[in-house]
Amino acid sequence: MAVAKATAKQKRRKVPVKRTQAQRHAQTRRAIIDATVACIDAYGFPKTTMQKVAREAGCTVGAVQHHFASKSDMLAAVLEDGFRSLSFELEHVLFVGKSLPERVALFIDHCWLHFRQPAFQANLHILLGMRNESPKALDEWMQGPLAAISLLGSEQWLNVFADVDLPAEQHNEILYYVFSSMSGIVTFSRIIGAQSQAALIESNIGVLKDLLLARFLPLVKKSRAPRK
Repeated sequence: MAVAKATAKQKRRKVPVKRTQAQRHAQTRRAIIDATVACIDAYGFPKTTMQKVAREAGCTVGAVQHHFASKSDMLAAVLEDGFRSLSFELEHVLFVGKSLPERVALFIDHCWLHFRQPAFQANLHILLGMRNESPKALDEWMQGPLAAISLLGSEQWLNVFADVDLPAEQHNEILYYVFSSMSGIVTFSRIIGAQSQAALIESNIGVLKDLLLARFLPLVKKSRAPRK
């Protein structure tokens, strides 16, 4: 009887799912990227080393080097991951059928959710730090992956605001202004005291929405709307 109960318990136990090599590779890479963000947030860019990242990720330095040949490669991967994450999130926001004020609010709010995360702050530190430490590596990344991601972001913006009658280059200038403004807001919000932080953020994000809406409203073409 005891043997039968033991057998029944064994059957009820979940059999571990064996991961493929590709899954293990992707999981380790993800852990390293997340660990890099955590280390930059905790120690700052200059003190973030591959050794600290490996310790945070729970792997060996050799494993980190297997995925990224150098610190510059690792940091570039963090940058690409952050920008692609924002692009992916915006791609899945439902803008279709929304009024211009609703689309402006949705776009700003979803970007802000991304900008206020530690990953975005890490991206800012990386951009500044790599400019000083590895300018060649940063230039290569900005001319390669960043150029492709920026094009995708520009296409998303033009699609969301397809009914705003402006040349594409002016649309891109406004998109750059929006991102620059939010970068400044999130950076400054980390400096001021917590008591006034929420009010300042709400006020500044509200001003940004108002400015964008005031710029767009006179230029709306009634016959066009964002595509699916």
